[in-house]
Amino acid sequence: MMNKGQQVRSLFSFCTFHFIDDGFTDSVYLLLPFIAAELNLSFGQVGLLKGVFSGAMSLFQVPLSLLGEKIGELAVIAAGTFGLASGFLFLSRAYTFPAICLSLIFAKGTAAGQHGLGSSVLSRVFEVSGRRAAMGTYNFSGDMGKVCIPFVLAVMISLWGWRQAILILSIGGLVAGVFLYILTQQKRDHLLLSQPDKEFALKGSGWGIRNRKSFSALLTIGIIDMMTRSALLTFLPFLFLQKGIPVGKVGFALTLLFAGGAVGKFACGILAEWFGIIPMVVGTEILTVAGILSLTWSPASVIWLVLPLVGVVLNGTSSVLYATVAEIIPPETRSRGYSFYYAITLGSGAISPVVYGFLTDSLGLSFSIMSTALMLLVTIPLSRYLKGGRP
Repeated sequence: MMNKGQQVRSLFSFCTFHFIDDGFTDSVYLLLPFIAAELNLSFGQVGLLKGVFSGAMSLFQVPLSLLGEKIGELAVIAAGTFGLASGFLFLSRAYTFPAICLSLIFAKGTAAGQHGLGSSVLSRVFEVSGRRAAMGTYNFSGDMGKVCIPFVLAVMISLWGWRQAILILSIGGLVAGVFLYILTQQKRDHLLLSQPDKEFALKGSGWGIRNRKSFSALLTIGIIDMMTRSALLTFLPFLFLQKGIPVGKVGFALTLLFAGGAVGKFACGILAEWFGIIPMVVGTEILTVAGILSLTWSPASVIWLVLPLVGVVLNGTSSVLYATVAEIIPPETRSRGYSFYYAITLGSGAISPVVYGFLTDSLGLSFSIMSTALMLLVTIPLSRYLKGGRP
């Protein structure tokens, strides 16, 4: 059993990887308006760019998780960090729609194993106690990356333009990835990394889902939650522009949203320990619906006040859902269980921007964004099945 200091070091290592991964990933939302303006793209094409980015993450989620079982989680996560930064390096020099698509596919395809493998390791490290709080901290670190990295990118874009900014950011990501890998290798003995060849020879190839009814409800809620978040974040910058917010301030508006999301992921993971899964899911989803509708109806001056609050509830649900996966799937099959959950939910997140992109082209931006909010209401009746996590 690991002592407290070893648990903290493990949490720090994987949270830092998560910080880089999520920060780069959500920088795409900031870049889409610049790419769309440069290439004169429709909303459908913008949705397709986001779709292939998320689709690559979904498609390679399970294969990279299984690879992590063979060669170790750390190797796959570190390689993914290098691949992600390299993909953004290619993006800075991609001048056509197909080239940009390929850059995004390479970036996120190589980094697809980050969430499932990192979540699996940390859920084992905190197997005895504190798992939900640890997962909340893990998600909080990712959301801090979403705040810090897009903010730095927005500043650099205002100084040098988006291509030069992405070039500098990607070089920084490569340097940080090398440093972090060396640091983590030095602490390798403290990390509770699995020896899967032995474990899975005994356990077989099953997914280990303890309660299929609960897992199905959890997965469905995760799909709807991810579809809403992915579509909203893809087209929200265009709503800002429509309301008269200057393009130079769009990045700072997203920073406010991501800052609220960071607080939400951390706080909701802890609050779920006190109040339970169902009240947190229902509460955050209802407030998310109200928040999205308020963004659609509010004038530009009010949006700045609403954004952090929307971020709290928009991202808060996911901390509750991620930790609940570990209550349904046992430790020895958890990396593939998490990868299955992430693959399906992220796959829905890949499809969502494409569908809503064409819907936006046909029916308008405001209608499309309001539709994403109302879809969340479906999760409320489903949440009552989550209480059966441990049969």
